[in-house]
Amino acid sequence: MTGPAAFPPAGFRRLVNAVTLRTGLHYYVDKTDLLEQVVGARMRLHGCLTCHDYLALLSDEARGDAEWRELESAITIGETFFFRYAEQFQALEHTILPQLIRRAAATRHLRVWSIGCSNGAEPYSLAILLTRLLEEADMVVADWHIEILGTDISDRALEQARQAEFSAWTLRDIPPARRQAWFAPVGARTWRLHDRYRRMVRFSYSNILDLLRPDGGPAGPFDLILCRNVLIYFAQAQAVGLVRAMADRLAPGGWLLQGHSEPVSDFSPFLETVRLPGTLAFRAARPATGQPPEPVAPRAPRRDAPPVALPARVADSTAIATEIRRVADSGHVRRGMQMCRDYLARHPVDARIHFLFAVLAWGEGSLLQAEESFRRVIYLCRDHVMARCYLARMLEDSGGWAQARRLRQQMIDLVRRCPPDMVLPDGDGLTAGGLLRLVRQISDRPAIQQARVPS
Repeated sequence: MTGPAAFPPAGFRRLVNAVTLRTGLHYYVDKTDLLEQVVGARMRLHGCLTCHDYLALLSDEARGDAEWRELESAITIGETFFFRYAEQFQALEHTILPQLIRRAAATRHLRVWSIGCSNGAEPYSLAILLTRLLEEADMVVADWHIEILGTDISDRALEQARQAEFSAWTLRDIPPARRQAWFAPVGARTWRLHDRYRRMVRFSYSNILDLLRPDGGPAGPFDLILCRNVLIYFAQAQAVGLVRAMADRLAPGGWLLQGHSEPVSDFSPFLETVRLPGTLAFRAARPATGQPPEPVAPRAPRRDAPPVALPARVADSTAIATEIRRVADSGHVRRGMQMCRDYLARHPVDARIHFLFAVLAWGEGSLLQAEESFRRVIYLCRDHVMARCYLARMLEDSGGWAQARRLRQQMIDLVRRCPPDMVLPDGDGLTAGGLLRLVRQISDRPAIQQARVPS
């Protein structure tokens, strides 16, 4: 269903336009091959022979809305895991959430919105972190009214989020002790989040474009909004409009976090930019009180790091890596591993896909395959930091302390040669400076830090 008969240029362009108009996902305008794969599967399911037939189905009054929901679920790339982007969770733990807790001490009421929450890992991570911070401050969590709202365009992802059951792949960066404390095993490689955290989060369908309509989207005010790796799918002008709408829903002094790769990072004059170690955060204006603003961690101005040059074969694998991660995050980890094998049979020296296969294999408990693939990545890419980082932790878990120490020292030596603001390949936004900070802090407060740094 992916040949010229199914996707003539004019018909497929109309379909792309319809998807972009409905979802705002500008991402697919120049990635039509990915959209063809998804649409082709939906067309086969419904027996549609042409794009015109499928557009007619989407426009059907009785069936169109349900099919749009299914299509939106299929085209949304829901890659996520617990405590993703360690530097931002450092900022949440040490600056943002403590400030919000102090401000809310009288009302004991906090509202948080996680946009594009996918399978729920992000809002549940916030529930775990908030619980720990309140307990460390000798506060009774049950006395607080904490609302964490997770919204997404994918009905499938929301249903998975409500179940709060996660594979070892999704929990891959949580140390065993923390996994035991926060989750209960419900199968050989499946874990269910404890109810005390689940009760703090509710989920709802929402299209972020609703924010651009009068009274559209969830009503504020929110003390904290996370919109990470969502705006990358939108054109820059549209992204700015969406951030302005989010700012309108922030409480005075409320915070906004976005992903590291979003299309725009200057939202003045409606949000203040705050530089925190390893990340940028945005804060709504506060009413004048005559008091000085609360201090934040000082940080020198961030330099623009040069882009990391990748070999052509690695750059070309971006699309397949994205699709493999989407498949794995939907619960089909072994299928994702097979997709890696199929790709590597044609491109055997692609370090990116070898690394992805290694992480998938580790999450599935295939430790020998994971170790072999991590070592292959290091052989193919001698300065690959994250392969050493993950392999060191894996070896520690199995008692290979001496090898792990050597790998970690190699990792540190490599990172010290990088510009501090350089984003590490396969590090999910982690910078060289951020990794060094986490390594230094890991022995002091391992509870959250170890959730992202394999050490």
